[in-house]
Amino acid sequence: MTKLSRILVILLACITLSACTAKLVYRNLDWVVLEFVESYVSLNGDQEELLEMQLEDFASWHKRTELPKYQQQLQSLYNKDLSTVDNDFLVGQQQEFRSHIKSLAARITPDLYLLSRSLSDEQRAEFIKNLDEQQKEYMEEYSEMSESDIRDRYLERIDKNLRRWLGDISPEQRQIAREWAQNIEITYQDWGMYRLNTRDRIKTLFARKDDPFFYQSEFTELMNQPERDYSDELLGKLERNRAAANQSILAILSTVSDRQKMHFKSEIQDWLELVKDLQE
Repeated sequence: MTKLSRILVILLACITLSACTAKLVYRNLDWVVLEFVESYVSLNGDQEELLEMQLEDFASWHKRTELPKYQQQLQSLYNKDLSTVDNDFLVGQQQEFRSHIKSLAARITPDLYLLSRSLSDEQRAEFIKNLDEQQKEYMEEYSEMSESDIRDRYLERIDKNLRRWLGDISPEQRQIAREWAQNIEITYQDWGMYRLNTRDRIKTLFARKDDPFFYQSEFTELMNQPERDYSDELLGKLERNRAAANQSILAILSTVSDRQKMHFKSEIQDWLELVKDLQE
């Protein structure tokens, strides 16, 4: 149930929020996750109770095992002079971030496996129906946008992130952001195909629910190796987009001002304080 695997992203997606808002989400994770899950499938009382128990254990593990890792990475970012960041440092940070996601996926897989096995035929049908509806909405949204519209959205996201981490940006940095947005290879059709392929694998998974060996193996792979269904074209685009992003980030950081360095440290400090607070 790959869509439910996105539960684990809720924790790391908090980084797109303010530290204060992320703290609120983390402290109310059981409610947030339950709402998220039920946007795909309606759970009965026993299933809700099971999920709440699983989340309690998960939160304890995450606090004990993962938060110290986040603190260590945040401290390395705080200590780094932005003007000295090179490609090796950038790639290393990205790899470390991906390792956090893999760790979360590995930990949450057995719990979601048990939850998925408890679903009735009606719940499985509801889950597939919601996947189909969200896929339709996704494709309709992007198919109605021109390439210019899509690139404007890219630029808006880039600009928002830059302002969040650096504060006000210079005209030179803004121009680098524009060029970055123009160089991104558009992937919505590739992601649409990936989502359909994943949906089909989930249908097969449900159809073979009485084959426990296949079910567990396939479920574990869906949760922990989502890239298996990436097309060669999508993989190529993602690799080139990552390279272009890193090049643009390094170009922007080469022009960073002392004021922007202070803004960045202040943002990281907020997150360090949050992570320390959550460990208490």
